[in-house]
Amino acid sequence: MAPAPQLAQQDLHDALRTRMLQSGHYSTILDALRTKLEASGWEDQVRDLAREKARGQDPPNLQALVQDLEPTALGMIPAEARAEIEAMVRAFVEKSTE
Repeated sequence: MAPAPQLAQQDLHDALRTRMLQSGHYSTILDALRTKLEASGWEDQVRDLAREKARGQDPPNLQALVQDLEPTALGMIPAEARAEIEAMVRAFVEKSTE
């Protein structure tokens, strides 16, 4: 009996993640992402937004703050940075699955 497609996809995802970590590509991609986000001012914008929302919480709740901010913060990632990082990941996946 063949494994469920979702399970096979998860196995492939896990194998690629492990290979990316072991090869050092994960660190390279993460460094590129950090650099792009820092250069665009994204970190400062998210930090300011977090402070603003945290002040409105009574009592302060980190988990609720993260849940509230995550979709907004992800949406604030500059399109150019997102495209460059996606291209780096795509290139790694293509090279790894040849």
